[in-house]
Amino acid sequence: MISFLNWLLGIKAAPDWVSGADTQWRLDVQARPEGIWAVAAVAAAVVAIAGVWYLYRLEGRSLSWFARAALSGLRLAIVVCMAFMLLELVVEFTKSELVPSHLLVLMDTSESMSLADPYSDASTAREAAQRLDLMAADGEPDVSALRKLSRLQLSQRVVGELLSALGDGRVVSLYGFDGKLTPLAPEAGLDGLAARGSSTGIGDALAGVLAAHRGQDLAGILLVTDGRSNSGLDPRDAAAVAGEQKVPIVALAAATPEPPRNVKLAGINADKEVFIRDPAEIGVLVEAQGLKDATASVTLEQQIDDGSWREIGREQVLLGEDAVLKNVAFKITPEAVGKFVYRAKVGDVGPELYEDDNTDTVSIRVVRQGIRVLLIAGYPSPEVQFMRNALLRDTALEFASWLQNAEQGYEHIGHRPIRRLPANQKELDHFDVVILFDPDMRNLGPAWPELLTQFVGKAGGGLIYIAGELNSQRLFSPEAGDGALLGSGGTETSWLKLLPIVRDPGLYQSAADVRLSSRETWTLELSPEGGADPIFQFAPESSRNREILTSLPGMFWHFPVTRAKNGATVLARHGDPRMRNQFGRHVLMATQLYGPGRTVFLGFDSTYRWRYLHEEYYDGFWARLIDRVGRSKVLGRDPFRLSIDKSGYRVGDKVTIWAEVLDASDPTSAISELRGSVEWGGDSDLPLDFEPVPEEPGKFEATFVAPQAGAYVANVAPAVVADPDDATRKATVRFSVEPPRAERDNPTLDRPTLEEIVRRSGPEGKVLALTEKDKVAGAFHTKLISKPLVHRDEIWDAPLLYLAIVLLLTVEWVMRKKYRMA
Repeated sequence: MISFLNWLLGIKAAPDWVSGADTQWRLDVQARPEGIWAVAAVAAAVVAIAGVWYLYRLEGRSLSWFARAALSGLRLAIVVCMAFMLLELVVEFTKSELVPSHLLVLMDTSESMSLADPYSDASTAREAAQRLDLMAADGEPDVSALRKLSRLQLSQRVVGELLSALGDGRVVSLYGFDGKLTPLAPEAGLDGLAARGSSTGIGDALAGVLAAHRGQDLAGILLVTDGRSNSGLDPRDAAAVAGEQKVPIVALAAATPEPPRNVKLAGINADKEVFIRDPAEIGVLVEAQGLKDATASVTLEQQIDDGSWREIGREQVLLGEDAVLKNVAFKITPEAVGKFVYRAKVGDVGPELYEDDNTDTVSIRVVRQGIRVLLIAGYPSPEVQFMRNALLRDTALEFASWLQNAEQGYEHIGHRPIRRLPANQKELDHFDVVILFDPDMRNLGPAWPELLTQFVGKAGGGLIYIAGELNSQRLFSPEAGDGALLGSGGTETSWLKLLPIVRDPGLYQSAADVRLSSRETWTLELSPEGGADPIFQFAPESSRNREILTSLPGMFWHFPVTRAKNGATVLARHGDPRMRNQFGRHVLMATQLYGPGRTVFLGFDSTYRWRYLHEEYYDGFWARLIDRVGRSKVLGRDPFRLSIDKSGYRVGDKVTIWAEVLDASDPTSAISELRGSVEWGGDSDLPLDFEPVPEEPGKFEATFVAPQAGAYVANVAPAVVADPDDATRKATVRFSVEPPRAERDNPTLDRPTLEEIVRRSGPEGKVLALTEKDKVAGAFHTKLISKPLVHRDEIWDAPLLYLAIVLLLTVEWVMRKKYRMA
């Protein structure tokens, strides 16, 4: 019966909508005229009523008043039914439904949330651990676990426990935020959160979730943060918008108001090079915050061969005011030559905000105190005799000599006389400088060309070649074999590529020309580079030095060469303008770098004549020249120079490292590819990919993004090493990376900001600590919301209306027939 009535009335709604106890209904029209059309519709209705009444009054004059009224009523009823159809009559059913509200949870994932609060007060720490359900196996509060967990980890524990209660009658949506807002997948929950953001935008996060859930029924926002907003929209303005929308904010304070406690190792002061068996000092700089009058332990360790660390000293330091540096000095006395790495650590101060700045390293090279010199002379010329005496007098040197034409049993002169020449690379590398005075290379043995090449090109040794009247001509003559052209391959002369000069066959001066120049003395003509070189600095005053240079006794003989090599530095040329060729005046003194070593060529053998002016001029010249070519091996000169683009970095900065190969213009020492790595934090290692810098030969560049704070060391070496036993030194550069300032400056709880946020969100807002987790769910009062549901059915085309119109027309027709009006 009910279904028939619903069909008759045109109602399509389900029965529970029609007959439900909480259902309400009303009639409405969909095509209701408005404005001028409403006025027109009312006017049309008035005209229709008047017209119908007038029609039956005119036609039914003979009828009774009741008959005319009945006929008029029937006609108007038909018009009303048609009006309902034109106005699209509908019936509207309304009933209420309970739906869950939405609760938004915002988790701060900025870097400050990765810090572990110190909880330095023991009683407060115990109470906090107990309220957070951090209990040890013995049932006591686990304070150590509390201090190890970061703010984010504690927040994850608390919110994870609350999700069930928060979801009672609500739909919970999870978000992470730092500088930007990130929705969390429901299946992942809180597990995928990591505190890495370099900034915190609380205002942007609040505005973002309000926009994402516009139009929804919100129970509120749970904001889990330390309150330190340092980017984006002002959080107080965003909270005011939430207040206008009646959305309460409950802030869960994920930090403590305790001032930050931290000690860091601010640097290490130490000499880069120290002498063996000389006492040296390593100063460790310690900086503290919030630890006045506390004590810390500072440890110095040395890295040993297997990569482990050996403690060599430990000191206690009393910490002072914030940002005041304390210097802890350690004394060392190195007993071996080499490169050593020391690591300093500071600790034992109790709980800290972070510990990634508690270590630093320094690299120190230990060198010998004197330069070791080996003089090999072909014969005892005056130059050799005076040179031996001068080097013996120099106490800063360790000198040895070998006279080739000496008789058997001859005691060779030196501080430690040698009984034979070095026979292998290790023995030759014992020395720092080799001086060859017009030697007979054939008598040295076939291994010596390679020994000299390795000595200079790999070990970084210095080589001085002094031409003489006996053997130099034969060494450079065409009869010497393939080595007539310097640097071209003969076995005996392959080492000549080390020298900074070229002597081509057919281009050297004839013996007659040399005899012509030897009739009278001549002096050296220094090049601009030679004039500025410390080798020729005989006096500190420039005027006095020029006077000494012009007064030096002249020389007679010289050994002519064609020219200096490309990239070599000419220090002096012949003073006689007649002694020249197509490349200019003859080169008498030149120098160049060959790999890590340096070589010097002298085309004359009579510097001993300078003793006639003063003995110290002669001794000083040779002391400075030997120091110049030998110091690089003593100090361990790197094969290239490293530099960085900034003096300091912060986490997330791009670090650019440049490697500039020294003397890259020399093809014999060019390096085409580099490899490297950057180390930090003790166990972390990142490879560096170096690329050539366009239009800057010999310069390479590598970049990487600093992943964390701490002390960094970049090590760089040639990528291709021909000899597996190559001992080419690595170049290193040290720099530090600081934490992001926005998140690490005073990373304590900002409770005033949180209180202002919740105040502006409305009277239901609250600020709760993590230890007050039991109050969080009860702080949100809205759960299920009564929401009206509406169902509309169009009944303008209901069968009842059609039947009513047909019935009314039929009745009207019958009555008109009865009263003889049809």
